[in-house]
Amino acid sequence: EEATIREMKSQKGIDIYPNVDLYSASLYYMLKIPPDLNTPIFAISRVAGWTAHVIEEKFAQAAPKTALYRPKAVYVGKYCGPQGCTYEPIDLRK
Repeated sequence: EEATIREMKSQKGIDIYPNVDLYSASLYYMLKIPPDLNTPIFAISRVAGWTAHVIEEKFAQAAPKTALYRPKAVYVGKYCGPQGCTYEPIDLRK
């Protein structure tokens, strides 16, 4: 973990701390699970939670309706039209 923090600091210049996936990847390696399967296993492990969330949000008739997660907002930026916008490179932005 400390080596990962140091490496991220040297590459990105900021402190980035590892999450559970650092340890999951090590465990998968020890179990000889191919690295290409890391992402699918990550997703599979969360399907039950995602499904429960969908059921809760869409089909929970007995529960009171939840408040909106985001209030209505009005976009105040420049309209780019149907052809899209041109974007300023990120390093030139203020």
